[in-house]
Amino acid sequence: MEMMKVNRRAVMSKRMIKTTLTELLISESLSSITVTKLCRIADINRSTFYAHYMDIFEVMEDMEDDFVQKISPLRMGSASGIMLNHIRSMVSYIDKHRETYVVLLKNGYLKEKCVQEWVSILVDHNLVEEEYQKQQILVKFMFGEISEILQSWVLGEIKIPYQELMVLLFQIIESINSVRKSIANPTKN
Repeated sequence: MEMMKVNRRAVMSKRMIKTTLTELLISESLSSITVTKLCRIADINRSTFYAHYMDIFEVMEDMEDDFVQKISPLRMGSASGIMLNHIRSMVSYIDKHRETYVVLLKNGYLKEKCVQEWVSILVDHNLVEEEYQKQQILVKFMFGEISEILQSWVLGEIKIPYQELMVLLFQIIESINSVRKSIANPTKN
């Protein structure tokens, strides 16, 4: 019982730290935010902060890793094929966490981490080097562009309704995925 209470407090403290950092990053750069300032605004002690993180950059990295895991194709289903439900889950999560998504894209390495995650899951690692590199290029291109589209949508620069955006992203992924698969199996074309 006591251990559960401690774990719950730790989770709540980390959530408060991340939420406060997100709020600060809306109007400030990451390098201008200090632990002291974050703790004051979050209404937590510095010792609480340091119990979980070494510095602000570690919080940012933790936030990026959390976000990558939430929108990972592996978490959403299978690595063998992206389904419309996977895209719906990803877009839905991003839509619910718009501010965090934009802040992470603007201040950190979220896009690169997402691309790495997608490459590690979708690229066939048993291919010869040249085919592996071709698949890697396609997956990097695919998620890099999808990331840009999602960012523009979240910022209101793209005015496509939610449902239409999901279908469009699914079609893009399916098209590029079929090219990626043809590289792995050139005789099946």
